[in-house]
Amino acid sequence: MPLKAMLQREYGSRSHGGSTTARFPDFKSLSSSTPHITDNYRPDIDGLRAFAVVSVVLYHAFPKVVTGGYVGVDVFFVISGFLISKILFGETTEHRFSFRAFYWRRIRRIFPALAVCLAAVLAYGFVSLMPSELAHLGKHVFFGAGFLSNIVLWSESGYFDHAASLKPLLHLWSLGIEEQFYIFWPALLWVAFRMKAKVGRLLAVLFLASFAINIALSITNIVDDFYLPVSRFWELLIGASLAWRSQIVLTSNIRSWISIVGSAALLTSAALFTPGIPYPGWHALLPVLGAAAIILAGPEATMNRIVFSNRAAVFVGLISYPLYLWHWPLISYAYIIRLGKAPTPLMATALVAASFLLAWATYRFIERPVRFGVHRRRSTQIAAVCVAALGACGLAVWTKNGYPERFPPLPGIDIRKIGDAKLDADFKVTKGMAVLDHGWTLVTHLGHGERKVALSGDSMLFHYGPRVQQLDDDGQLAANTYFVTGPRCPPVPRVIQRDKFARCDNLPDILLDLVRRENVQSVVLGAAWAGYSDEDMLIERDGRRLPLNTKEGMDAFYANLEDYVRLLQGYGAKVYLVLGIPQHERFNPGEMVTRSLAGVRIAPDVEKAVPIAGLRSVHGTVDAKLRTISEHTGAALLDPLPDVCGGGEGCSPFFGAGEPKFSDRVHLRPVFVREHLRFLDPLLK
Repeated sequence: MPLKAMLQREYGSRSHGGSTTARFPDFKSLSSSTPHITDNYRPDIDGLRAFAVVSVVLYHAFPKVVTGGYVGVDVFFVISGFLISKILFGETTEHRFSFRAFYWRRIRRIFPALAVCLAAVLAYGFVSLMPSELAHLGKHVFFGAGFLSNIVLWSESGYFDHAASLKPLLHLWSLGIEEQFYIFWPALLWVAFRMKAKVGRLLAVLFLASFAINIALSITNIVDDFYLPVSRFWELLIGASLAWRSQIVLTSNIRSWISIVGSAALLTSAALFTPGIPYPGWHALLPVLGAAAIILAGPEATMNRIVFSNRAAVFVGLISYPLYLWHWPLISYAYIIRLGKAPTPLMATALVAASFLLAWATYRFIERPVRFGVHRRRSTQIAAVCVAALGACGLAVWTKNGYPERFPPLPGIDIRKIGDAKLDADFKVTKGMAVLDHGWTLVTHLGHGERKVALSGDSMLFHYGPRVQQLDDDGQLAANTYFVTGPRCPPVPRVIQRDKFARCDNLPDILLDLVRRENVQSVVLGAAWAGYSDEDMLIERDGRRLPLNTKEGMDAFYANLEDYVRLLQGYGAKVYLVLGIPQHERFNPGEMVTRSLAGVRIAPDVEKAVPIAGLRSVHGTVDAKLRTISEHTGAALLDPLPDVCGGGEGCSPFFGAGEPKFSDRVHLRPVFVREHLRFLDPLLK
């Protein structure tokens, strides 16, 4: 059936001013609602939705190709703000707005596809996830059903947060922001109309406030800026502003140029933006204004008419909401089954195709019957009950810790303990530590005594904190003990990291100031020494900036470390360098299970010890560098490997009653560190 005929059949038409006007469909990107029947349907906005959803899907499926595809969500925000506000303005102006009708439409539009997606994701979680993982998913189902995904993701963010690719409902953060906006916006607008307030002024004030918060947070805390609703509302308010002043008189030539410039802005942001830039911040202006330009240009503008009103683009726009819902769980579960590895290009292509198929089926057999069927009211009620029930199921799964009884204990190995081990990774102070500095570089203090010891470095040093806490609990800690640490923060001057870890650059100075001020006698430096060789890391030495993924750069790294050791010694401190912690894939609880589409099982070689010789060879080059610095400066070397592995020829991944020693590939668990990591004791007792 031709697209125009399909639209007319589904939405009806009516004579208005001597012309036949198609009823405005409420197809939605992330959310929309049923518009007022006198509004004109704009196929170009469905085409704009297509650009938004395809950008997001391709970014998730091929992140190294479509590096800025995440801007599609911002385009969705603008579209949603425009369409919903257009309805609200029309209904409030005509004094027929009803909160009940508004939210009933929201439920009818959003809940059916969401319920199906949540049910499928949770059901498959019972098959493919370990108990701790399923509990985490249950938590996200619960908050997703309550449209609070952005809040729970914000609360979870941190250095040791689960990888985004392993969260099948990560994408619901945007739906949460939209629904939070539509909790307050209709009420605020209704009050404004009742009080005869100037809506244009209200929009301007709200926009400026939200945008200012966005800019401020992009400087101080980019995670807050990304997830918190108040720093995103300005994007929806731009769409609302277009709806308020939609009758702007422009010539057709100007409208066409506006559509061309808007399209260029969208393509530029999708093609050139990267995940490493601070976002949203100022950068979000480009895709947001690009989307606003397309909407402002109108359906007859050149790009709108030729590109965005194209039949294929409109069709993708029609299924954009279920496509958005389905694509990410499929991709995320692929990451989970592949133990964190990205899908192959062929697999990613197949997942995208499956997403389109599921999206069409959801639209055809779920959305349309609920929204346009003869039993719409009953279907809407059922959808609402289903979402509520799924939220309750998610809560039950969360509180029941992912139903670990699904996996009966095996001789010597318990999959539940493996799952629990994965939850131990965290960059946090122990119960007795006094926090002296809450910044990115964390400064803590524990213990009393005449001797003063400072331990400094990244998370590979801070994970020894539980041992210090244990000594204090046992009354054996005889030194004032300080930690000067930060996630991925090496105790080496002039290391340049060009992402959020750029805030590490002050750690060496903070440690120097502490040593000088407190007259610290012993300084322990530790880090994932080999972990600072990424292509985006630099080292500054002798006025030059060298890439750390080159031999010259690494030589400069250890030369700076040697100079820093001498500087600390110049303040009277005895310096200790911690050699590399043993690392192996089999130590990682995430590698102790094998996964397939059919489920999870224990890896066949999980109990085998790893040869010590192989563990030593991994750090051979780095340990040789540290030994050279020790010979040049007199700094002492500390070796944690015997405490981790014992005195045999092999290193077991487990201790005690089948407890994993590590929480991931490199970080030791607090429960293991407290009793077994004793190589620091001579400095502390």
